[in-house]
Amino acid sequence: MTMQTRTRKPGSGAGCAAAGAAALFAAFPGAAYGACETQALRTATVAQVMDGQTLRLEDGGGVRLIGALAPEAPRWWKGIKPWPPAERARRALEELIGTSKVELRFAGGEMKRDRHGRFLAQLFVLRGAERIWAQGEMIRRGLAQAYSFRGHRACARDLQAYERQARAGRAGLWRSGKFAVLGAQSVAALSKRRGVFQVVEGKVLSVGRTRKWSFVNFGADWKTDFTVAIRAGDRSRFQGSDLPLDQLAGKRVRVRGWIGRWNGPVIKATHPEQITIVEEPGDADAGNRK
Repeated sequence: MTMQTRTRKPGSGAGCAAAGAAALFAAFPGAAYGACETQALRTATVAQVMDGQTLRLEDGGGVRLIGALAPEAPRWWKGIKPWPPAERARRALEELIGTSKVELRFAGGEMKRDRHGRFLAQLFVLRGAERIWAQGEMIRRGLAQAYSFRGHRACARDLQAYERQARAGRAGLWRSGKFAVLGAQSVAALSKRRGVFQVVEGKVLSVGRTRKWSFVNFGADWKTDFTVAIRAGDRSRFQGSDLPLDQLAGKRVRVRGWIGRWNGPVIKATHPEQITIVEEPGDADAGNRK
């Protein structure tokens, strides 16, 4: 049976900057989130929080919190101790779960396991009759970024809404320039982030199309400027959505994904949830754009 988990809207993010994980979650007792439609598969007990997005269950199974991308140590990190942003996320998730049971939920039609056999779940922490959406909590407190895949996007818009709140309040990761939204014209900075998940914002100059690809262009020089590329096989997901590609020219958008290189820096988009139309500069996120 399909169950739609409805929850309270978040309050203000004023307490998100608490230094310790315990203080962080104590500042928002009993908060719960989620509006996307999911089905409960099972409840479980968590044996170990491996990192800010990975759990090991008591029965030996693994879980990835799909949709919430916690920080991972960059290649240049040589410290003996864990990278601080990654460790903060791990400790916060550990504190959120505590000794509570968790519920694994899945959107209809989405893949339930990854190639390593781990569940790709929306995780809810069970506290009595209350369900706390772990992904929503982690993102709202600035401990993770919202992301989605072609086969996992049912909850993407909900999680992006919590990320906007976190950015506006400069919570957690959003206090650091390492995670700032970069402007589409910041080509040099984007080029240095190859292989890194990034949110990019800019005004679309034009949308081009070939037999195999569509291109969302942010500059006049396709050989150097930032571009969003969509394969022909993925175009159908944009048709009939709130983001028809042929209507993006002249609009200011925010794009999320992993930075690659195709002449200039590029994000390859496979589904419309990777792109959001935003207001002109001056909105609540203006302080986080570079």
